[in-house]
Amino acid sequence: MRLFESVSIYVARRWLCPSQFRLRLVQRFFRRWQARKVSQQVAEEFDISVRSVRRLFARFGELGKNGIAPDYEQCGANHPDKTPEVLRVKALQVRHEHPTWGAPLVRVMMQRERPQREWPSARTIQRWFRQAGLAPARAGRRPACNTDRAEQPHQIWQMDAKEKMTLATGSQASWLRVVDEFSGAVLGTFTFAQGSFTALGPWVVQDKLRAVFARWGRPDAFRVDNGAPWGSRGDLPTDLALWLIGLEIDMIWNPPRKPQCNGVVERSQGVGAAWTEPHTCNSARELQARLRKMDRIQREEYPHLAGKSRMAAYPKLKHAPRSYSLAWEKKHWNFRQVTEHLAGYGIRRRVDRGGKVSIYERPYYVGVHYAGERVNVCFDPEELQWIFLREDGTEIRSRPAQEITRARIRRLDVTNRRSGHLRRPK
Repeated sequence: MRLFESVSIYVARRWLCPSQFRLRLVQRFFRRWQARKVSQQVAEEFDISVRSVRRLFARFGELGKNGIAPDYEQCGANHPDKTPEVLRVKALQVRHEHPTWGAPLVRVMMQRERPQREWPSARTIQRWFRQAGLAPARAGRRPACNTDRAEQPHQIWQMDAKEKMTLATGSQASWLRVVDEFSGAVLGTFTFAQGSFTALGPWVVQDKLRAVFARWGRPDAFRVDNGAPWGSRGDLPTDLALWLIGLEIDMIWNPPRKPQCNGVVERSQGVGAAWTEPHTCNSARELQARLRKMDRIQREEYPHLAGKSRMAAYPKLKHAPRSYSLAWEKKHWNFRQVTEHLAGYGIRRRVDRGGKVSIYERPYYVGVHYAGERVNVCFDPEELQWIFLREDGTEIRSRPAQEITRARIRRLDVTNRRSGHLRRPK
């Protein structure tokens, strides 16, 4: 069947005109959609991007069989522009004042200013920008990441921080951003007056995540990079990651130096900076107010799919199936899930001259006669102990895991923060 399809496509491309060939090809996509084929499989079959297949499937879902034929009659080139000149001038003026705003956002802002007026489409405004020489440069396509993506709202969230944004006063700020992977909706952005995000401490992130969970519920999983405080260059989960696992949230750590795997939030970071224009804000508080406004527009007003906002296009986005409250956390936080997760780790340590190895920045004595050797360390979830083994698998000794307790993990006090390091305020 695949060979027949390939031959027929070749013949069609060779002997049909471009419009006829496109129609035949789209008909094949329509049959795949009717058969409820997965977009990833169809993309691999025809050697095109998954994004293109998803757009076609979305069109079929909206128009059915009528979505096969192109909408040439709707093309702007076939109709004279009847938009009043005053609207075009207004759009160009907004673009001059905010050069980082795209046409859809400009349209939303003009609609908010005069909701009673019928404004042109974002495509028309983009054409005005291009004619006036105000169109942005074409962006390149990022490489694909071979990981399973979310298939519905609140299945996976992506989280990332943006640092060292210079404000109008010359001071710096940073922010934390949480985005739904499936819909791309921004669920929360939190601004801080410190330019370095790592100077804040994991408990600050914990407090903000509790606020996001209280508003939206809990996701099934978090997709994060390897930066602090959710990721680390070490080999054991961080304090914040252990706390999230106890909330029955799976952690997905992206491969090192692969920001494209966290592409939804990475893209959202750039859009957020373009929309809020931090360099024009006088303080982190003013920037936070703009972010709150723009995040709501991005979710509830900005056109995303067939002219609908993300909130309108995805009704399940309104709230995650798994609710959250601080009272629920105190009662249901799952310590057993954390210990079972830790049991899956096998780490290696070199014994120092004093016969000790370090786990979560705490020294554990192994024996001076093992100095210089490498030992393997694993976690016993039943006895709550660290087990130390030689490389041949012989057990050396075991020690109680003093940092792995319910109270310490929820307090983010697993890692021993020595003098001069960040400590949680009293």
